[in-house]
Amino acid sequence: MSAASDFVWSHCNECGHETKHDLLIEIDRSRSFGDDGYTVEVGSRWTVLKCRGCEDISLKRFDWCSEDDPYDGPHRPTYFPPRVSRRKPAWIAHLEVPRGYVELLDEIYTALHADSRRLAMMGARALIDLVVVNAVGDKGNFANGLEALVSANLISERDREIVEAAIDAGHASAHRGHQASPDEVNLVIDIVERLLQTELLASQARELKSNTPQRPRRAQDGH
Repeated sequence: MSAASDFVWSHCNECGHETKHDLLIEIDRSRSFGDDGYTVEVGSRWTVLKCRGCEDISLKRFDWCSEDDPYDGPHRPTYFPPRVSRRKPAWIAHLEVPRGYVELLDEIYTALHADSRRLAMMGARALIDLVVVNAVGDKGNFANGLEALVSANLISERDREIVEAAIDAGHASAHRGHQASPDEVNLVIDIVERLLQTELLASQARELKSNTPQRPRRAQDGH
């Protein structure tokens, strides 16, 4: 075990971007396996990091093996807690979000933090399906559900094209093993968040209108 005074650049969950981190402690662990004069070594390096900005603490683990091919490049480190690639939108804390939505959103963001892009895309597709069912009922498939949303004036024709793109991307991840790029995943999550916020705002706007006293009508002259 050793103490370190150097720093590294690393993503900070609290700051929301890469910052300088102090290397507080490094611990190396390794062991050997084998017989007949041939051994294989495996090991891990554990590093405690402290952000120089907000002073948040995190733990990084880097695994290695003597049989690793140098041409494959180094292993990706594992962080505890996982590095947050995308924050939940602030409006989630202010709107009354149904429990089913919250649970799916939590799973989607957990997948994003672990860079499990296929799982995040599948979760986004499932959340779109849930929004459609809650808004207009089960219409049998996505196409009919989106048509019902348009007919109910809950989304526009342009919105339908955008949502269809997200659905197709999620379908490709679920059934064709498609691995979307980080930018593509973020675009789909943008679409899902927008659809969800629109549905929640529409519902709460209707409730607000029903609870607001209406201005009395003026009596017409002569009556």
